[in-house]
Amino acid sequence: MVDYSQVLLLIMRPFKSLSIIAFLIINFVASETFAQSFGLKIISVSDSSVITKDLQTFDSLWFKCMSDYGRNDVSPLFADHHPGVSKTNPITLLNFISGFDIPFSNMFGFRLIYNQNLNDTVNLYQLDMGWMQLAVLYNSKQSKLMRFESLNSFNLIPHRYKNLTVFSSQKVEKKELAKSYNQMLSAVKEMGLSADSFIKIPLILYSGPTLKDAYAYVGGLEYVNFFNPKAQFGGMGDPFNKVVLSGIPKPVHVHELLHFAIPFKCNYFVGEGLASLYGGIGATSYKENLPGVLAFIKSKDIHTFSDAMSLWKTSSYFNSVRGTYVLSAYMLDKIRKDFPRETYRNFVRNCKTDEEMINSLKELYKLDSEEALFNRIYYDMFFTF
Repeated sequence: MVDYSQVLLLIMRPFKSLSIIAFLIINFVASETFAQSFGLKIISVSDSSVITKDLQTFDSLWFKCMSDYGRNDVSPLFADHHPGVSKTNPITLLNFISGFDIPFSNMFGFRLIYNQNLNDTVNLYQLDMGWMQLAVLYNSKQSKLMRFESLNSFNLIPHRYKNLTVFSSQKVEKKELAKSYNQMLSAVKEMGLSADSFIKIPLILYSGPTLKDAYAYVGGLEYVNFFNPKAQFGGMGDPFNKVVLSGIPKPVHVHELLHFAIPFKCNYFVGEGLASLYGGIGATSYKENLPGVLAFIKSKDIHTFSDAMSLWKTSSYFNSVRGTYVLSAYMLDKIRKDFPRETYRNFVRNCKTDEEMINSLKELYKLDSEEALFNRIYYDMFFTF
């Protein structure tokens, strides 16, 4: 018997959206009784007339891939597995989903809503997973799956600078790449990290004018933004293959790339704060949104980190201005100004949980309560409770 409370805990780790959490729980519960259409193992179709020999083979491959995804080596299922790409997580778009200890075949539904023969060899199947749509390629000659990037049907131009490759539909000047790269390298050095180790990490970025375009580049025909479904700009980083999907009006998404440069574990608040402090939020500095965010938490009478971190659940405004990112970046900026560099470096390395972060802050600022600590940082004064 499945313990659904444990499923909920697993789901809440990677996702920060209540609507998606609710969908996944419902989808998982329904999956045990989900009747696959017309004998197919995992693909659901509304009309048996669309079932072909190719679809039946693809269905078997996709079932095997989703059963083993993230758990076992699924690279033999692909016609074009690239060296250096994770063997258990070779599909870029799905790599953004992490934290599951159960097979994807039990977690998601895959309803066929569109199919197209791209050429004599390659078929494209568009699958509806309920909360996002995914395009998957099938090589009929080899009877194997394909990586969408291999087609490069968008004729993207690769721009290479040291260990960074940016795919874009327009030319990116080398000086622009160098500027963004040096911004990342400067952050790495300030955090006391090894520049040599960073330079050895192969980084790939798909740059689109909007988030929807960036997703399309790697196979998603519909975009998803877990924080703000209506957002047009933003980005996400794939931790397995070190790939970034960037939909900001700049060729290089420094914020997302910095996530790959930070090797130590830290809580979500500090992790996003470091990326925002050194890489901005989207295409702008966190400081542009700071006045509005500080005014907002004051208007809501927020005086604890736990209450501030919960605002994403209730406020669309707070999400739209990346309030959590702004508050964390501001906190880190203040610490590095208030204390010696080594103290700052030690702090960010000792924030694996929210509790560790708050305890470390109390020790730094010699304050006993979370309320006094929060007010000291964000209201710049002491409160008496």
